[in-house]
Amino acid sequence: MDSLQELFVSFREEPTPEKASLLDERGFLAAPGEDLVSYQKRVLAQEKRIDDFKKALDQEGVLEPYCGLIVSKDDLIDPAVLREVAPVTENAYGFSIDWVPGFYPEKGLGLLWGGCSIDGYEEVPPLFIIRKSFRKKKRFFIYSREELTAHELCHVARNPINDRSYEEHFAYAVSKSAFRRYTGNCFKTEKDALFFLLPVFLMLMFRIAQAGGYLLQLPSWPVWVFIALWPSWLLWSEYRSRRVYSGAEDALKKFTDRPGAVLFRCTGEEIRTLGGLAADPEKVRTFLKEKENSDLRWQILFRRFMKGVNV
Repeated sequence: MDSLQELFVSFREEPTPEKASLLDERGFLAAPGEDLVSYQKRVLAQEKRIDDFKKALDQEGVLEPYCGLIVSKDDLIDPAVLREVAPVTENAYGFSIDWVPGFYPEKGLGLLWGGCSIDGYEEVPPLFIIRKSFRKKKRFFIYSREELTAHELCHVARNPINDRSYEEHFAYAVSKSAFRRYTGNCFKTEKDALFFLLPVFLMLMFRIAQAGGYLLQLPSWPVWVFIALWPSWLLWSEYRSRRVYSGAEDALKKFTDRPGAVLFRCTGEEIRTLGGLAADPEKVRTFLKEKENSDLRWQILFRRFMKGVNV
């Protein structure tokens, strides 16, 4: 297919697993349990939302797709920026995206904020935003535009999987920083970040109270222990999670040369199952045989990443 538009036209006229695989390459992943008919309906509805949104933005100039988020067509990220990160997501997970609307919002969302992706709903397509500093330069603070954009596109692509357990793991795995690759998945929810920061603020309040002449007789070590508890739990949890993921990769290596791309399209339950079967290739083979035609998602996985493998 010469273009995504032509692919959509062809898929509308005659949906096939082969064309669904081509759409998967462009970041339109199949959802767990989805068949070809329901996949066609969903992605064509997505196409219409994207097209309608871009037309409305072009006509009106400014839109408020979500409460408090105002975007302008002047702030629209050039698709060339998306294409420049295509090798990153393609090498990591076998997809590239240049169709999702992205913006440099005029109003910042925090001093150290880099960007975020926003799931589509009703008539609004998925969007992503990165801080306006990246409009003219490729680096800000610890972030690079390439890494941050690839991170958000991973979220956009994986949204249909609807599973948070390894979401940040995949998004942070494209980072060039070993520290961010390892610690990124620690913060799976807002609660994780909140409880990480709360003890630090408690220590600050404790020190302020001591400086004011209060609590002078109280030792500070219990506060330090409290501060260390939640980060220690997050790191231990991430260590166990990464061991499971590593086992799942090992389990697939006998059946595909792109285990990361396969796992990117798996649910957390499937990753944990594969991780538990890593020591027994025959059980992995049985698992894959059961999955091969279970839904369109696995048909695409076999077509794209396990073709020619004797499962």
